[in-house]
Amino acid sequence: MLPDVQRAIANRPADTRLVFLSDYDGTLVDFDPDPTIPVPSPETTELLARIAARPDMSFGIVSGRRVADLRTRTQLPTRVYLAGLHGMEIEVGSNRWQHPDLDRARKYVRALNERLYDLRGKVPGLLLEDKDASVAVHVRTVDPALRSEALAMADSCAAEWVSNGQLRRLPGNLVLEYLPNIACHKGDATRWIARDVEKRCGASPWVVFVGDDVTDEDAFKAIKAGASVLVGSRQTAATYQLGTTADVNALLAWLTREG
Repeated sequence: MLPDVQRAIANRPADTRLVFLSDYDGTLVDFDPDPTIPVPSPETTELLARIAARPDMSFGIVSGRRVADLRTRTQLPTRVYLAGLHGMEIEVGSNRWQHPDLDRARKYVRALNERLYDLRGKVPGLLLEDKDASVAVHVRTVDPALRSEALAMADSCAAEWVSNGQLRRLPGNLVLEYLPNIACHKGDATRWIARDVEKRCGASPWVVFVGDDVTDEDAFKAIKAGASVLVGSRQTAATYQLGTTADVNALLAWLTREG
């Protein structure tokens, strides 16, 4: 519940630095069947800008989207941390980090993307999201009775690269993503940001991570001091839960006043 999250943040140790991190889709914006559409509402945009401007806290977005995509959609100042591709790339200010194996592994994703292309004509409603360094198969608008079969067909296309250890599969909410088989996830990004904040600010980070997807569980588990917040209702490692993106907006509004 929102009051529990607010209370946890308000009662954090006084000598710590608040680090507020959030997923993007399903957390800051509502899901849309077309992943090219979601952008923050004017209200959310204003709240994020006000939080990003606070000198007494650090803010970031950790997502499966690319950093460049997040930057375009949010239009936030460069002091905001942006982690894309589930932590394989991170940017803040002029500092940009990318996993050293990402470029080398991109060729496998490109080959798979070409093979998956024909699935769109075979499965009505199936949508491919090409992120260049990963490809996501969305089945949100596929007939529910056909979703499992559609994902199995995608797995069949990817079997060559997955079995060879060149790509890995990452299930999400009505989406299956294929990424370079690199040991990197949102928990790694969360730890990277926390360490960077401590180095820059000289204070121990107290991390809040808000997310809805199963891929956010790694981030929840990575928090040593702070609060993990699930948006939705399912089994989770998170210590707190919020119901909807409207609740997230209410938390953001509270942060602009309190925090």
